[in-house]
This record gives sequence, C-alpha cells and structure tokens, in this order.
Amino acid sequence: MTFEPCIGCGGLFVAVPNGAVHRYMDSSVACWSAFNSLSETLELTAFHALLVDVYASQHPGVPSNQTINSVAIHLMVLYGVLERGYKPEQALWLRTRPGRASSIAKHDRFHWLPPPSFATSLTIADVIAGATPSERSRLLEVWVKSVWQAWKELHETQVAAWFEKFVMAERF
Repeated sequence: MTFEPCIGCGGLFVAVPNGAVHRYMDSSVACWSAFNSLSETLELTAFHALLVDVYASQHPGVPSNQTINSVAIHLMVLYGVLERGYKPEQALWLRTRPGRASSIAKHDRFHWLPPPSFATSLTIADVIAGATPSERSRLLEVWVKSVWQAWKELHETQVAAWFEKFVMAERF
C-alpha cells in the first residue's frame, strides 16, 4: 500500500489516484472521502455538530471570496463553542448569523487569515483510526480542540472581533 499526505491537513491516507474533492477546500481524494463517510461511523455526540467546522478550518484552500468567508464563519463557530460557551448543538445558529443581510457586502466582511501549521493537530486520519464509534467520537472532540488551538494562537483576536460584529450584534 502506498500512503500519501493530504495537502490540507497533512494526515496520511492510502493513496487514491482518482476521485472527487471539494471544489474550494484543499484536500486529497482520500481525505475528502474520509470526511464524507466519517459521520456514519461516529456515536452521535454534541461535537458531531462541529464536524464540518473542523474539517473546513483545517482545509482552508487558497484565498478567494468563498474560502475567506467559509474559513471565517467556521472559525467563528469553533470560537463560539470553545471560547464563549455556546453549546455545539448551536453550531447551525452560529454558522448562519454572519451571513445575514447587512449594509456590509458579503465579501467585504472578512479577510484572509494565513492558516497555521497543523503539525501538532489531530487530523481526520487520526479520528477514523479509532477502533469504535465511541473512540472516534472522543477523537473528534480532541480534533476540534486541536485545530481551534492552532488557529487561536495566531488569530483569536481577529476571530473574536468578527464574532462580536457578525454573530452577537443584531445589526451590522
């Protein structure tokens, strides 16, 4: 078997020569496939609601209007849950707040944040290696926290400011 690292997270996967990937997130075919099937192999826990946020945050792609907005919103969800005390079950509510109609154009709300190194973060490869649904769910929570920690060290101040302006404010 040949293994290859994912271009986004660095996780090692059995090489898959062809297949689908996300249209603007950077990942290997095998990593994207693992993401699309992981949900079915977890116990349903609160952190299950953050699966899309952690994956998108660890596979940010390259600067474009869409990736900038995506990463900003997913980081605000992780910040809201891990720093502000929102429940993971509130992730959908947190995700929709920054996209509300506003006097500020959608693509003028956020700017590119250079991604951190994920060298010390868990990846989806670590999560799928869990032997049982319970173990994979426990690893999912550790993965979420480790990815946020990598971003937090570089960009917590900016994410917190966006959170206040675009999630907490009733009007912006």
